[in-house]
Formats: sequence, C-alpha cells, structure tokens
Amino acid sequence: MTPTPTEPATRRGEAVGWADGVRTDVAGRIEELVEGLASDADPGAVYVGWFAAAEVAGCPARFRAGGVDGWDFPGWSPQSAAASVGRSALARCVDRSSELPDPLGTVKAWMRDVRSSPTSYVAEWVTHLSQTGDRIGLAATAALAARWIAGFVRVVGWPFPEKLALVVDDPDSPSARRGPPPWRPRLSTRRVPVSVASKPDAIAGTVAPSGRFDVMFHRPNSRDDLALAERAAFEATAASLAIGIVPAHVVLSAADTGERLRFPVDDPLLTRGADQVVEVIRHRLRAAEPLAPGTTEFDDATPGPACRYCPTADDCGPGQQWLARPRRHNGLPVVSLG
Repeated sequence: MTPTPTEPATRRGEAVGWADGVRTDVAGRIEELVEGLASDADPGAVYVGWFAAAEVAGCPARFRAGGVDGWDFPGWSPQSAAASVGRSALARCVDRSSELPDPLGTVKAWMRDVRSSPTSYVAEWVTHLSQTGDRIGLAATAALAARWIAGFVRVVGWPFPEKLALVVDDPDSPSARRGPPPWRPRLSTRRVPVSVASKPDAIAGTVAPSGRFDVMFHRPNSRDDLALAERAAFEATAASLAIGIVPAHVVLSAADTGERLRFPVDDPLLTRGADQVVEVIRHRLRAAEPLAPGTTEFDDATPGPACRYCPTADDCGPGQQWLARPRRHNGLPVVSLG
C-alpha cells in the first residue's frame, strides 16, 4: 500500500491513488489464494461483508462449517430488514418535510407508499408481507425500523448536518445516495468470483477524488459488534475497494448509547481491514478443500460463549471442553441441577 499521508486524503486525487494501492494489494493476495486452491475444489462465488468477517474473527471453524446456508444472504426478516426499511422511510421523509419525523408514522407511511410500486428488494419483501396478510411480520418490521430511525436521529441530530445523505436503493428519494456496487477484483482466473461489499448507512461530505467524506454505520445496539476498531478497519477497506476512493473517516454510532465514534482512515487501519477481507476468502476456499492428513475441521476453533448455540458444537473438541468447564456468574460458580 502507499504510505499514509500526513492528513488523510487532503490533496486532490490522492485518495484515489491510495485506494488503487489497496485494490492492487488485496487483489494480489486473493490471486495467490486462488492459485493455491486444489484443482478439484469448487468454492463457488465468494461474498465478503462485515458479518462474514466478524464470523471468521469469532471462530473460523464455525464459519467454515456454515456452508452455503451460512454464507449466503439468509433472506429478509424483521431483524435483517429493519435498517433498510428505516433508511428508506427516513430518506423519503427528509425529501417531503423538514419537521422532526415521527418514527413509527414515517415507517407506516413508507410501507403504504411502496405497496403499489415497490422500488427496491426490501420494498418488494414488505409488499409480499402485505399481500399475504402477514400482519405480525409487518408489525415487527415497522417497530424495529422505527427504533432504527429514532436511534439514528438521536445520534446525528435534526435537521441533518449539511451534506449528510442516507444510502438507500430507492429512485424515489432524490436526496439519498445509491450504495456502491461490490468490488470484484480482476483475477487471472475466473474460477472463483469474489466480491467485497461496502454497505454504509449514510455518507457525510462529497464523494470526490479529494476523499473528504465519511462513511457512517449505525447499530441499534452497542453490543452488536466485536471491537469497534476492527469494525472500522473492515469498513474502511471495504469502502475504499468498492468506491475506489479512500474515505477520511469511518463513523460508528449506536442507538442505545448515543455514541458516535470517528476513526481516521490511515494505512495501519486499511492494512488490518485488508487482512480481514483476505481471511474470509482464505477460509471460504479452505472449506472447499479436503482436510490435510492429521488435521480436523476444528483445529483452529475459538471456543467461547457462542459454543452454547453453535450447530457444530457436538463435533467440536475445543467447544465441548469449553462447555464442560464449570460455569461462573459474577465470579461465583453456577450450580447445575440437571
């Protein structure tokens, strides 16, 4: 990667060249992994997003064992759709009124609008819920999306700061931005299609070669993520790869605490994020290959509280050892009556 400027992306075009260096570095490392893949292995298309990176960091063995069902998008649910619905509803509200939005009313109005002409995948899903009479699904989605709106407005304030735009896939929201398409490295072999996605909730500033813009990610709960610095590292790299320009900052906010943390994007942050991207791809490719002699699927398992609900815990030696140890709560042993 290119050396870190004294101030992130302060000169015109510097942020573009910086991003090109990140792309070249990551593409070269991916190329090496694909070249080392067994000739009979077929990993399929590899998609890299933050949740995959978090899973690999949590326990590589559990991630590999997830298979296609665990790697692919699981489909819309009230939980997975909350942020998308919240952003879309809030974006239309911003376009139509300058008054402080009523979160639940804003979501319900958006749901009524899109039923006649859905303009995005999540809008089509909401329309399907309505057409099939799934009132529980609609109510749960509306409640969670309203919570997302309330938390986001709490963090950024109202009216929105100048040059802050929500990221939505909705042509009926002229003030919103469209999300960047995933970055797909050009590999010498087309055997393994790879895509790295950046999905910010909002962008502050102007996306231009100067790089004077921030990418923002809003979480309903502060406990949703691993170490925030690791999330910032991944999102900085993913945004640089997908947009082709290195942002000035990654902003992480949380609705429950109202916190908003700005991480300056520098070379060490991008290096850590690149490592996360490459690790996801490495474990996806490893999952497609036969085990090496003398190894098991769980040699690199990372046991912890997640073992209690891990679907592969019964076959995982490290996980079983962790589950068998005496449990403690606030330093005191927990007595099992079973």
